[in-house]
Amino acid sequence: MAVNTRAGRAIITGFCCNDKNFPASGTAVASGVHIDVRDAYDSIQKIRDLADIVIPIHDLAVGAKKRIPEA
Repeated sequence: MAVNTRAGRAIITGFCCNDKNFPASGTAVASGVHIDVRDAYDSIQKIRDLADIVIPIHDLAVGAKKRIPEA
């Protein structure tokens, strides 16, 4: 799901991942939970390319935030 915010496009991932799958530099790392590793890799790279803000669905830190993006 993509949401346009004042800070850019936020994408909530629809697959199992956390912040470690999206390192600050380099390519995103496909989750170990998948049917086809190539599809998983392509999917996570697409999200990295399209999102200004990535909200990993299995990242515990997301639940501690009052608002995304933080004011």
